[in-house]
Order: sequence, then C-alpha cells, then structure tokens
Amino acid sequence: MRDMIRIGVLMGGPSSEHEVSLNTGKVVLENLDKSKYKATPIKIAKDGKWFIGEKQVGLEKVFRNFNLIFNALHGTFGEDGRVQALMEYYGVRYTGSGIIASALAMDKLRSREIFKLAGLRVPNTLKIRRGDNYQALLNVFVGKVTNFPVVVKPCSNGSSVGVEIANDCAGLEKAIAAAFKIDKKVLIEEFIEGREVTCGVLDGPNGQPVQALPVTEIIPKKGNKFFNYRAKYKSGHSDEITPAQLDEETTKKIQDIAVKAHQILGCKTYSRADMMIRDNDIYLLEVNTLPGLTTASLFPKAASAAGLTLSQLFDIIVVRSL
Repeated sequence: MRDMIRIGVLMGGPSSEHEVSLNTGKVVLENLDKSKYKATPIKIAKDGKWFIGEKQVGLEKVFRNFNLIFNALHGTFGEDGRVQALMEYYGVRYTGSGIIASALAMDKLRSREIFKLAGLRVPNTLKIRRGDNYQALLNVFVGKVTNFPVVVKPCSNGSSVGVEIANDCAGLEKAIAAAFKIDKKVLIEEFIEGREVTCGVLDGPNGQPVQALPVTEIIPKKGNKFFNYRAKYKSGHSDEITPAQLDEETTKKIQDIAVKAHQILGCKTYSRADMMIRDNDIYLLEVNTLPGLTTASLFPKAASAAGLTLSQLFDIIVVRSL
C-alpha cells in the first residue's frame, strides 16, 4: 500500500457546473486502477469549504498527503486558472492544463483572438460588458457584421450554461440580461448553421506528438436548437455519433484543428475542441481544458471509440501528469 500513488480527486466547486463535476469525480474514483492508485475524494462545497471525505479541512492540509490531484472540477475556479494557481503555490502536481492555458481557454473571446491570429476560422464575435453603454456597438454588429439569429453566451463559463439563440431584438435583450446574471462580460456571436462536432486530444507519452481522438458529431433533438445544457446532460436530448460520419479529409481537418488549438493555448494532458461545419468551412468555437469525464460525456466516448476503457484513459491522464 505504501508504494501506491496517492491521488486526491478534486470535485464540486462554486461554479454552475458543481453537480456535473461531482459526477465526473465519482466516475474517476470508481475507475482509477485500484491496484496502482489510492484515491480519495476532495470536495469543494458551493460555499467554498473544502472536505477530504466527509471531514472539513483547511487549505494547508488539503494537498500535503497526495502525490497528484486529479482535477475533476469544471467551470469557474476549477477551469479558469485559479485552482491551478493554488496547486502551484502548494507545490502539488495536478492533471490538466496549467494556469495560463486554463485562463486563456476559459475566456472565449481572448482565445478566439489567438486562434484567429494562428489562421484558424472562428465566428464573428462582439464582447459587451455589464454597465457599459454598448447599444451602438450592438446595433452595428447585428445588422452590419452579422444578422439574426445570433448566439448570446457568458464570456467565461462552461456546459453551455447561459447560452441562448436570439432571433430578434426582444429575444436579444432578454438573452443578454440572463447572461449578465452569470458573467459581467457577454459574447454576441454570429450563428453558424451547420453540423456540430467535437474532438478530444491526449498528450503523447514522453514528449511524443499529441494524439487526436475520433471526431464526434452532435445532433440535438427534442426542440433543442443546439447542444445546450439540457441536450448535454438529459438522456435522449441529443444523438452523439462517434466516429462522426464525415469524409476522411474533413475528419483529418477537424483533428488537426483540435491539436493545433491545444498546442496554441499551451494545454496539457488532455482537452476537447468544439467546432461547427458550415459548407466546407470549419469554425472553432472553444477549447475545454477539463472536459467532462462522466459516462455520458463526449471525451470518454471518443476514447472508447479509440479502444480505451475508462480505467485506461484515466491511467494515461495520471501517468502523463506525473
């Protein structure tokens, strides 16, 4: 037992994705190889209190008994560089991307600006800030740059929380007001009508090239216009086809974009890139640095299509993080 690697599985957190994170953490705990790893749950309550098992602990005690933290958090605090900074401060190794890559990926507009500079295609996007007089900018964007419908989303959030499609001015005002309740910065973006796809990547072993997983196509159902929170987490609200029924050339392009985005942001261990295909153009929407790892999540399904069990996938993530 003394030679086993001690892993703390960090889950919960203050974000709107608290429950999704708990599910990811539960799956990780259940599927880590018990012959190699001694895994213990570390839970952050919504009010910010930390627990190891059921016992509340101070931060100085959280990290000192673990060889590695498996970061199963999602969204604000867990995925935006803040918890990464905390773990760096306490000198503990952890899974997933570092401070800068996490912060960049979480800020959808900033990451898009970087992708655009690197020659990747992204949707036309306007950022507005709560409290600013943005109406004139909004009128120019929706009318000159693009037209209805448009997508409204919080600038820094995940799981499509707060994302709405606005078809007219009244719908736009309502969607912006709702998004401002989640984030002080909101994005208005061109609606890309087409096929929705996603592609996960895993870092290669010992400095080997990043490996792209099979592409997944997402087809929302039951009145969901896009892959929103309901379509992601409620059974029967979307079809997820892995590998996607795409020609070889398109598949390769999507995988290349996912790998390039991972490398541009400086992501580590694993990530997942979301894209839209319109005509023959592929638009990169965002990169998720801590994609969900539940049994219903897209990343594990793609890993399964590549021949990896959950236990093997988590083993790869752990080994490449140590």
